Amino acid sequence: MTPNVQALRSASVVLTGLSLVLVLLAWGTSAHARVARIVIDVKTSPAFGGASFGAAGQYETIAGRAFGELDPNDPRNAIIQDIELAPKNAKGKVEYMATFFVVKPIDMAKASGLMWHDVPNRGGRLTLAAASRNDGDVGLSSGWQGDNSGATAQNFPNSNDYVVVPTAKNPDGSAIKGLVMGRILNASGVNSQPMIVHSNPVPYKPVSLDTTQAKLVSRVHETIEGVVSGESEVASADWAWARCSATNPFPGTPDATQICVRGGFVANRVYQVVFTTQDPPVLGIGFAAFRDVGTFFKNEVRDDAGTPNPLAGGIHWLIGRGVSQSGNYLRAFLHLGFNEDEAGRQVQDGTWPIIAGRRVALNFRFAMPDGVLKLYEPGSEGPQWWHKFPDQRRGLPPGGILDRCHHSQTCPKIIEHFGAAEIWGLKLGPEWVGTDPKSDIPLPENVRRYYIPSTQHGGGNGGFSVTPLAAPSCPSAGYGVGTFAGNPVPHTGWGSRAFRACRAGRRPA
Repeated sequence: MTPNVQALRSASVVLTGLSLVLVLLAWGTSAHARVARIVIDVKTSPAFGGASFGAAGQYETIAGRAFGELDPNDPRNAIIQDIELAPKNAKGKVEYMATFFVVKPIDMAKASGLMWHDVPNRGGRLTLAAASRNDGDVGLSSGWQGDNSGATAQNFPNSNDYVVVPTAKNPDGSAIKGLVMGRILNASGVNSQPMIVHSNPVPYKPVSLDTTQAKLVSRVHETIEGVVSGESEVASADWAWARCSATNPFPGTPDATQICVRGGFVANRVYQVVFTTQDPPVLGIGFAAFRDVGTFFKNEVRDDAGTPNPLAGGIHWLIGRGVSQSGNYLRAFLHLGFNEDEAGRQVQDGTWPIIAGRRVALNFRFAMPDGVLKLYEPGSEGPQWWHKFPDQRRGLPPGGILDRCHHSQTCPKIIEHFGAAEIWGLKLGPEWVGTDPKSDIPLPENVRRYYIPSTQHGGGNGGFSVTPLAAPSCPSAGYGVGTFAGNPVPHTGWGSRAFRACRAGRRPA
């Protein structure tokens, strides 16, 4: 995560909750959620040094784990890749565990009734900012990413949020195997290099350290259309799955997470390896886990074992919120129909994807959800737009992100906003005009969109600047800087004003 994204995340969490209720108003009922059991691991009461916040008074925090089970035959879950190949308990259900972190008034009678369900970005646990505590809001952060790599490593006790999902197996119980691609960019010298997806290690390891069972190539140049020039294969005898350095030269020490090249990596070349791995985690369960944890805390009185829901009866509205990768997660969450729980209830009354223009690549076998749309990374599959619209370039019939929630009548109110960096660096343009850019795609009635031009990913530190700003940088893929000067109203500053206006019941100017 870049510092600018972190700044926007902090600012967005400051935006107070009841301001959105006027825009994101919906409903809730009661029935049984699929979180079977919760465990409270750490409770801090009072929290925040005992400070008092507005009429809500003192707050407390609760860190814990939710143990859930899914019916793989329920159509709401059957869309999960490989769920039918996951192990099942005696009741025929597929189990998972998700961590959670709740921030709430000690006296729930003083709560506003609004809960923010924040989507962790690469495992980063989120708390509720002071401004929202002053409003009496409740905060919930819960795990969804189960690849167990880097920042999403499944360590307990933990300060990050993640989900533990089962491993898919063939029907005869044998391991499922498949090909995975890893890339090494901007490397030089004799030190071994890991395979990185954005900021975390590739979560899969080779079945064998025998390099004849894999293929490593280097390339001089690639275009965004996938045209490759100057490719040459590195002979299997000239590289190793190993950790090496100047003091531990080739072939180094065997290590399935590192690649060592005889003579070292050549600067300005891209290295790409394709190898066989096995045991895919059923990562799409991360959608169901986020759904179930949210609906449990919103609707249930207690779990199956009788443990009380600490928020029972106090939540009337739930708004899902995510920045960058987390906003992409919310778009995929809606597209796959996860805003309807197993009881048929609407989960999120409002959804707020921020600086997000695609869908996270989670519901695949051997998925890598950390990807940021670099070459060959999934996440741009259509449809990327809210409204039902044809995908002319791919020859696909009309479709939209909201098709499934329209069918189940569980679509939330949606507000999205982004800037120039997301258009150019993160390929957001098709959301506006499709893959055949001949006309604008209309917005559904439940969606509001705001564009803040000439802002970079994260939008600065907030506030109006009277000093001319440098042109914004495009994120992640090294596209360089923009042509025009930066917007004197940074993304975070605009967002704060926009949602204050929503609190007052008017549209932002």
